[in-house]
Amino acid sequence: MNIRNLILFGAAIFIAACSDEEDIDNPNGNNGNNSPVLVGLNIKDAKYIYGSESNTRSSSVQYRQIKKDGTDMILGWITEKGDTVEVKDITNIWDINEKYLLVNTDFPIKLEEEDKPKYDGNGNIPSEYVEIPFGVSYLIDKQTESVFEIKGKIKINNFSYDGYLALDGSKAITDNKGNIYMPLWEENIKPILFKIHTQDQSDLKIESYAEINSEDYFYNEDMKYDWFVVNSQGTCFYDKRYIRPSSGTRQYTIGQFIKGSTYGAGFVSSDKNDLYLTAIGGQENDSYLTVAKLSDNGNGLQGEEVTGIATYFYDPNYKICTLWNQFKNSTIIWAGDFYEFNMDDYSLTKIDADLWGFFQKNSYTTTTASFIQNSVDKLNIVSLRDYSTKTIDLANEGIDLRNIYTMEGSEFLHFSGFRYTDSQSVIGTIDENGNVAISETLPVSTITTIIQIK
Repeated sequence: MNIRNLILFGAAIFIAACSDEEDIDNPNGNNGNNSPVLVGLNIKDAKYIYGSESNTRSSSVQYRQIKKDGTDMILGWITEKGDTVEVKDITNIWDINEKYLLVNTDFPIKLEEEDKPKYDGNGNIPSEYVEIPFGVSYLIDKQTESVFEIKGKIKINNFSYDGYLALDGSKAITDNKGNIYMPLWEENIKPILFKIHTQDQSDLKIESYAEINSEDYFYNEDMKYDWFVVNSQGTCFYDKRYIRPSSGTRQYTIGQFIKGSTYGAGFVSSDKNDLYLTAIGGQENDSYLTVAKLSDNGNGLQGEEVTGIATYFYDPNYKICTLWNQFKNSTIIWAGDFYEFNMDDYSLTKIDADLWGFFQKNSYTTTTASFIQNSVDKLNIVSLRDYSTKTIDLANEGIDLRNIYTMEGSEFLHFSGFRYTDSQSVIGTIDENGNVAISETLPVSTITTIIQIK
């Protein structure tokens, strides 16, 4: 697959990265056919990227960034001439890993000269000129600020497609070779997991890696479930039943490792090296929950059942859900009841506490607790230390809560909001005890989205 690498010129990067001036040009020029070639994004040394509502009548979002030195400046594309132009048409931004950001746009930021359409009177690209059914994704190198297209020939639901893709970076996984796994979540299309091969930046490759077939994916449920689980070797559990090893394209089923089981769940060890499967086995009146550990010897997968426990109730219409608990080096498993799988001695025990909040869709889990948003400003906090519960009301802190997000490996819940006392937008954290700390104060009315950079 041909993915064009948009290489930055060294001088252009130096000029753009060193300037704090907000001399931002319009990328559409005079709404003519002279839009610049965009080759970078000025995100080097960024600590946060945030979107704020425009002060004009337009509903567009303006993206800004806070540098590590505290400088608040606009987020802009870098042209091949070294100019910085306004960011337009961004739909999502994700911090993928230590090396890359993922940026999604409605239309390509770079068009071949002969394919460039004329912009309309509002500075937009008429949709009939460019057929982009899934949107567009770009990987941004945080250090070089270079932009890399994600584009090529892939298969989607048994149909061949050659073009752009807008992938979902919210659950991006990176293996120990630097390959990135991200799904395509598109309405009325069953999700597909793609593998981005990143070893050669001059020739990035995209691969259809795993595909959901279950119709129940489309059913609305209140629980969180990981449809794709990938360990650091690239072994993937998906669609509640299938396993794909890191080498080759052979597909295994969960029943090959947990006898008699058709559906189950997957989870990884704390270092993400080991992949485990868990499922219900046995008969209806004599069922048990089993955990199996997988290993890849390079020629195929091997499975070993390491523990099991009798179950008293399980509705097969529900999915099995899992959650890592660092304090006990264990994984919490919900399968009709709550269980705890200890990684040290492979013991499996039933938990009497009600931990349903960990698996609600409106919950946000850090390394220390789960935060469940029950109303606009109220959060229930369930501790992973002892499973105790407390409630915090940010309105009592004088804050109108706007956005909540977590960062991998962080013990804090991160948020943005509006503080009534000084009419400022704020960025802050909440710990497992409900303590609120403000880290940034911004002179904008509304923060629509925020991304913290690793």
